[in-house]
Amino acid sequence: MTTEPTLYTTENPLKILSLGWGVQSWTLAAMAALGEIPMPDFAVHADTTHEMEGTYAHAEKWTPWLEEHGVKVRTVQAKEVGVTPGLNKWKYQVKIPAFTTNLSTAKSGQLNRQCTGDWKITPLHHFARSIINKTSPECVEMWMGISLDEWQRMKDSRQKYIKNVYHLVDRRLNRSYCVAWLAEHGLDIPPKSACTFCPYHSKDAWKRIKQAGGVDWDNAVAVDNQIRTMGKGAGLEFAMFVHSSGLPLEEAVRIPEDYGASQMEMDIPCDSGHCFV
Repeated sequence: MTTEPTLYTTENPLKILSLGWGVQSWTLAAMAALGEIPMPDFAVHADTTHEMEGTYAHAEKWTPWLEEHGVKVRTVQAKEVGVTPGLNKWKYQVKIPAFTTNLSTAKSGQLNRQCTGDWKITPLHHFARSIINKTSPECVEMWMGISLDEWQRMKDSRQKYIKNVYHLVDRRLNRSYCVAWLAEHGLDIPPKSACTFCPYHSKDAWKRIKQAGGVDWDNAVAVDNQIRTMGKGAGLEFAMFVHSSGLPLEEAVRIPEDYGASQMEMDIPCDSGHCFV
């Protein structure tokens, strides 16, 4: 006996939670698991492959718990997740919004951000299209982990078949509430979800990453060095940096340990709000 495929429509949309494994999206997933909000059809993590170690550790620990509570967790990736894809004459080789210095005029600037669209939004859309049989207006609900204190990040989807839904904003819940809710329910509070080398890291966040050391800092430094001489286009050449100062990362980020001192580890999250959470 053949089962007819589900027809997703405006009245019966496919519900996808965009699970970045940051505080807000993790809270939404946990609320669904514990019955405080409706259950999505899928919770989908668009893995950039460049997340912090803490994010991956959190996802590894809590994915089984979500699955046990009925949340179907899926992970997707873009076909190309490299920071420096092949040369495209219409774009620079670097996908991230790197800071630039014109080697001829010394003027500074910043590249357009391609990473979020290519590494997160597009894979989520591809996943949705793989499930629905055909598109119709708002036949997919994309649940976004954006809280009331980030309301300015709310946007309508550019795809007519997708409707972005903001459960936390609708419930007037901010990030602090999410942290308190997670603690109340005995659930881990995850680190901020962001790529190790994200140019939108605040100066304090960079210091925190360097103080923690390890793979995250090493990856950020490696990418910073990798992109330095790849700014060629329109007859111009740029030096590229992940740090807003326009200096190599190892030089731009200075912590007491660099001078032989010691300091308590800082716990300051990146609040740029430029990527999914």
